[in-house]
Amino acid sequence: MRNLYTFILLSALFLLPSTARATHIVGGEMTYTCLGNNMYQIKLTIFRDCYNGVPWFDSPASIGFFRINDTDTPHYKILVPLDLMLNDTLDPDLGSECFVAPPNVCVHTTSYTTTVELPYIPGGYNIVYQRCCRNVTISNLISPEDVGATYSIQIGDQALLECNSSPEFNNWPPLYLCVNQPFSIDQSAVDPDGDSLVYVLCDPLNGANPADPMPQPPNAPPYFQVPWLDPPYNVNNQIGGMPVMAIDPVTGLLTGTPNTIGQFVIGICVEEYRNGVLIGTKRRDYQVNIGVCDIATAAFFTPDLVCKSFTVNVQNQSLSADDFLWFFNDPNNPGATSTLPNPTYTYSDTGLYNIVLIAEPGTVCSDTFSAQVQILPHSIFANFNIVNVDCADSLTIQVTDSSLDTLSSVEYWQWTLQYGTTTVNSTLQNPIFVIKESGQAKITLVVTADNGCTDTLTQTFPVVFLNDPDLNEVVAICKGDGDAVELNPNGAFPGATYNWTPPDFLDDPTSPNPLASPDTTTTYTVSIDDANGFCHIEKSVTIIVSPEVTVTPLLDTILQGQSVPIFATEDPTYTYVWSPANWLDFNDIPNPVATPDESITYTLTVTDTNGCVVERNVVIFVLTLCEEPYVFVPTGFTPNGDGKNDTFKVIGNNLDEVYIAVYNRWGEKVFESKDPAVGWDGTYKGKLLPPDAYGFYVQVKCFGGLDFFKKGNVTLLR
Repeated sequence: MRNLYTFILLSALFLLPSTARATHIVGGEMTYTCLGNNMYQIKLTIFRDCYNGVPWFDSPASIGFFRINDTDTPHYKILVPLDLMLNDTLDPDLGSECFVAPPNVCVHTTSYTTTVELPYIPGGYNIVYQRCCRNVTISNLISPEDVGATYSIQIGDQALLECNSSPEFNNWPPLYLCVNQPFSIDQSAVDPDGDSLVYVLCDPLNGANPADPMPQPPNAPPYFQVPWLDPPYNVNNQIGGMPVMAIDPVTGLLTGTPNTIGQFVIGICVEEYRNGVLIGTKRRDYQVNIGVCDIATAAFFTPDLVCKSFTVNVQNQSLSADDFLWFFNDPNNPGATSTLPNPTYTYSDTGLYNIVLIAEPGTVCSDTFSAQVQILPHSIFANFNIVNVDCADSLTIQVTDSSLDTLSSVEYWQWTLQYGTTTVNSTLQNPIFVIKESGQAKITLVVTADNGCTDTLTQTFPVVFLNDPDLNEVVAICKGDGDAVELNPNGAFPGATYNWTPPDFLDDPTSPNPLASPDTTTTYTVSIDDANGFCHIEKSVTIIVSPEVTVTPLLDTILQGQSVPIFATEDPTYTYVWSPANWLDFNDIPNPVATPDESITYTLTVTDTNGCVVERNVVIFVLTLCEEPYVFVPTGFTPNGDGKNDTFKVIGNNLDEVYIAVYNRWGEKVFESKDPAVGWDGTYKGKLLPPDAYGFYVQVKCFGGLDFFKKGNVTLLR
């Protein structure tokens, strides 16, 4: 007869099929707490794989109570409900804050509790929960799919007499370990009675079998250890590796270095001693995964070459990192950093720069990555001309490339013509296109130089066949404004000829869209004829000219602390607004007095009674004797021996001492001088240096003791 004292079972448990293997269960443990008067709270904790195996946590679950010593006395059974607590998800403790487990590592946990009366009996009780079977993927057991599990705890007679409670682990068991990485995981426990605790590795217990995976009631003792796959695995070498997994008997610190990827069953026991006598043992049986862990890895993408601007956009490609620190290493802005994931930075000048990214900065898990970006001056300029070749039922145009690169040479052309729903491409330098639909057409040119820099230009133009031209009938300008007005800004007929009258104050009276700058109100009439002389149209545009406004300072250059009056055209019907108002005695009169502390540009806005608004700018330079432009540092030179701009040196009439140094892109000093009359001729160690941008450092002391300092880039052109 099975040695059963008490069997706890929730109703309907016997209705579950006998083949319901709990392959999802990956571990468990049991504890008890003495409540007094022979009453005990029993707690069963079960760990479940989130993704693999079925079914869900047992609901209901059952545990059995067995006498330890008495095997012949008849026993009785009682039914006691167990409360299924809500499941919780465990976070993996990888033994190091730098490691990150894969996203599919997940373990749920739940606990069952009940309160029972356990009167004193000699030997005490064995409390048991059993299930089958373990996961087939376990690496350290023989035929793990046929191996069950027994989660149990004993309450000995001394524990019953002295109302003892079992110890509780402080932390969850290890969920995931990183292969080839040492781990150190706290598996200590606390004892509510203050008993001494000793930690040991122990054998997990076998339990139910595939034929009866959920025995009701649980099988009676004895319970045997799991069948280790020995060698190499056994109770003292549960997961392999070197050093092998061990637990400190005093602190409960679990350590080791696994070297095999897989799933492993481990057993940890806490022995409870009182006055030097062992009164109980708590066993933890758990399945741990060993695999590859991610660590914070810094990485990003940035273009090798930036030509059109000084702005660099980076694309963060770091792995397993949330915090970032960027260093842009701009000599003119040493503190340039960012903590954004994908920052944008604008450099102060051209040059070769090293961008550095630190992932997880300020932690032991930080990782660093760097990449260089070359910022070149904007030297390539896309440009082209469009000439109408024929205009009948289609438009044939000749496109002529006129792109320019001041430092390199243009090597590739990519043309795209778009009109209606049609797109035409060409890689010729000077292609011919045929447009078969009237409407709006667009040509885009992308040119690429041999140094990799590119530039893009798009021109949009109407395709019409001498319909009524869309001209503005009346255009207002302000006299003396200086800006000419376009007479036909809405486009030209392909192949047509134009004749504007009168020709006065026009830049080109035969242009489809001449610029007009009359000083009095004038009406211009245009005659348009198509290429074949079949179409003639006349239209008029009237230019209304408002009075002229001028602004003149008494002096445009003063010394700091001096005042200067500014004179504008006076008219009592005008309104005046000066901006900014800094250092002006008044900002709403035509002739204020300025006493600026620094060079400044004032803008005068004048509005007449006809609503004509004119803006005029006046610049007042406030100078000291040791600053630009009195001290001039060129940005480029051409050492070609023609006697013009052959050397790079500091220019000025007030120079007492001059120090100049020039560096190539690798930081090597190629020139140095302290003589104001000696400049760099573009050579180094007697050899001509190639055209490039070179960094310079200039320090000047002017007569009178004032200092001037500048650093930047100078372009050597040949």
